[in-house]
Amino acid sequence: MHSVRLVLGDWRNALRLSGLLYLIYAIPSLILGLMFPTGRNQVVDPEAALAMAPVAVATGILALVAFVWIAVAWHRYVLLDEQPQGQFPAFDGGRLFSYALLSLGIGILCVITGVVVGTVAGLLVLVAPPLAFVAGVLALAAALIVGYRLAPVLPASAIGKPLTFGAAWEATKGASGAIVVLAIVSAIAALIIDLPAILFAYAGPLGRILSLIWTLGTDWVKMLVGVSILTTLYGHYVEGRAIPRA
Repeated sequence: MHSVRLVLGDWRNALRLSGLLYLIYAIPSLILGLMFPTGRNQVVDPEAALAMAPVAVATGILALVAFVWIAVAWHRYVLLDEQPQGQFPAFDGGRLFSYALLSLGIGILCVITGVVVGTVAGLLVLVAPPLAFVAGVLALAAALIVGYRLAPVLPASAIGKPLTFGAAWEATKGASGAIVVLAIVSAIAALIIDLPAILFAYAGPLGRILSLIWTLGTDWVKMLVGVSILTTLYGHYVEGRAIPRA
């Protein structure tokens, strides 16, 4: 809840800090979505899709740069009270590259953890096939625990106080239970937020447009709340900040 309050309780500054950057990614995504709608009975012309492939790749790159730029800026705003001096937050290529590289490293470790735990837990399936679901849940839980426990390295990198994976793991010792609860609540909240978009998508052409607009709007909220969760993990477990209860 604290991470949600960080965004919704300070939405004006959140919008001022990230709005234009997000639009750089959102507008091309909206155009692509309108040109190539998804849903039932939708047939995409292969030649048209191939011709638009460079635009799709460029949009993906814009999305990555915008996300990292916003994430770094939001970490610095919350933890250092750093205010943007112009229309965009300060750009530091080295800082953004380091953040992206650390994110990739955490992602790889999460995948490896999920595969290893899933493989071991999968042995249960040989004994009792109905336990296949349990194996999948265990693999996902293990990957999330690793990801969240290592996540403080990201805000640390953003504010110029590098943290090793080992130090982040040690700082979040004993937080695994809270992380599992956090992951469950986040997944349920994301599903509820996405539900209107899913329903709109099956309501004809206008519904698909509304679905796309809804998704782009709510993705901004989910993105900033997600970054705020990482900021809160760093502030609480590394810097020892208290988490307000109201």
